[in-house]
Amino acid sequence: MKDNNFEVELNYKLWVTKGARFKASERCEELDARYNRIVGWVSSYLIIFSVLNLCKIPFFTLPDNCSTFISISLSILILVFSQFAYAKNYSVQARNYHECALEIAKLYNSLRSLKVNPQHSLYEVNKIKDEYEKILDRYNNHLPIDLMMFKLEKKEYFNISILSYVSNHVRYFILVRSAYYFCVFILPVLYCIICMINSGFFFALNTSK
Repeated sequence: MKDNNFEVELNYKLWVTKGARFKASERCEELDARYNRIVGWVSSYLIIFSVLNLCKIPFFTLPDNCSTFISISLSILILVFSQFAYAKNYSVQARNYHECALEIAKLYNSLRSLKVNPQHSLYEVNKIKDEYEKILDRYNNHLPIDLMMFKLEKKEYFNISILSYVSNHVRYFILVRSAYYFCVFILPVLYCIICMINSGFFFALNTSK
């Protein structure tokens, strides 16, 4: 920002904060959906793995102590993710961030309309600034990653390096999506690997060589 004009600075703050709060709302909505899916998927795996052992299906049948350990571990995962999602209450956070962004958007549009009139007063600008500060006081602040995701979305307005672009997308993936992909895709793979070890699959490969 080369222009130090107060109105330009306020316009920039409203625009950036509005965008970051919308991104925060999207992040919380995604987290809420993914945590609900995690509980559903892990619950399904708990039932499926238990049934496989009860039915004594070849290759998928594990010793009782191993099967019990897996069942308890999955039950703990379900409990942890359920409690964490309940404590964070992401659905409410998403709604609050969205409402905050809408309120700031109204102020942003008011300021833009005000600037069209060259005869507008500093009092009117200060009134918008005061209302903006009141809105910030009413809502929780967004996370730094929300601001970065907004900047990446509007990269034509910001000097974003390739390293920053990649690293922040990786950070977002770890923060929002990593737990989901681990539980949905890695857990069944781990179970199959345990079954392969138990059945002597790797030992058979070595002896065949």
